[in-house]
Amino acid sequence: MRSFSTNIEQVEKDHSFTVSYLINSCGLSTEKAKSVSKRIKLQSAEQPDSVLKVLRNHGFTASHIIKAVGRRPSLLLANPERSILRKFEFFKSFGVTDAELVSVCSSTPSILGHSLENLLIPNYKFLKSVLLSDENVIKSFRKKSWLFQRDLPKNVSPKLTVLRELGMPEPLIALILICYAPIVFQNRENFDKNVKKVIEMGFDPQKCGFIHAMQVFASLSQSTLEQKFDTFKGWGWSDEDIMLAFRKCPIFLNASESKIINAMDFLVNKMGWQSTDIALYPDVFLMTLEKRIIPRCLVIKVLQSKGLVKKNLSLGPFLRPVEKLFLDRFVTKYLDQVPKLMNIYQRKEGFHSLDMNIYVSSGKL
Repeated sequence: MRSFSTNIEQVEKDHSFTVSYLINSCGLSTEKAKSVSKRIKLQSAEQPDSVLKVLRNHGFTASHIIKAVGRRPSLLLANPERSILRKFEFFKSFGVTDAELVSVCSSTPSILGHSLENLLIPNYKFLKSVLLSDENVIKSFRKKSWLFQRDLPKNVSPKLTVLRELGMPEPLIALILICYAPIVFQNRENFDKNVKKVIEMGFDPQKCGFIHAMQVFASLSQSTLEQKFDTFKGWGWSDEDIMLAFRKCPIFLNASESKIINAMDFLVNKMGWQSTDIALYPDVFLMTLEKRIIPRCLVIKVLQSKGLVKKNLSLGPFLRPVEKLFLDRFVTKYLDQVPKLMNIYQRKEGFHSLDMNIYVSSGKL
């Protein structure tokens, strides 16, 4: 009983010390320290003090330490030389700056828990072979540091080999790693199945559309895709319409169901376009309804009512151009005939209603 009681007292003592250290030395709040203390046990200040000294010497501020320790408290028990300093030196050896190092390692401290020889160095060499320059590797480190924490030579390299055999050029392969990594992090069975599916749909591995189609299948489950197909069919689209839209812009299926419904409701019910015509311009579902689609459609509706643009104007010519080009073509050009056109575009002076008849019949126009 005496031994059992002593063990309990020691546990309570260790817990009290851990909470106190996390608050006083690491800067965590009392509530956060109590939560973090469930994941780590400190018996003295010697080891964590040496870790904090290394971090501070390399530019970690109080806020960086709070973030890093809160996310990975076991960092306080790391070997400063082997687990931290050597990895800092490695990242800096190919051009990572101190600021980048601090930013990434405080946000993703788990990167310091991986083996330098078995994972970090092999991943660097692999990324360098694909991205071709340290500058590009650094961008990946800065924006997608999780790439360094996967076994890339084992899990990714075989899939890139498949893409190369299909004729995909190296710049597109690099683009996949930089922007569409989920494509090559699918399990091999799904990857092979999706490659076959995309090729059968007619996508060319030498063009970006192939990557976009692969990305859709990699990120959306079959049930989610079918649900979105049903949404479009509810607006009168056929399987052919859906396939036409997908071939033109695969990533339109990334739009949320509510965004699809709201865009359809506005363009069909308010603006009067045929829903099937919208299949020719599927990228509209990736545009912002309030900031882009509605203001531009209001301008076009007014210009059509004045006979200044043709009634059967399609969506592409006025929804796709960048704002400056749209203003030049459809607003500034007609200000003499319709002085309030800029106010309509900016939805000022009472032009907030979605009832198109207000814009057509308003005496203010």
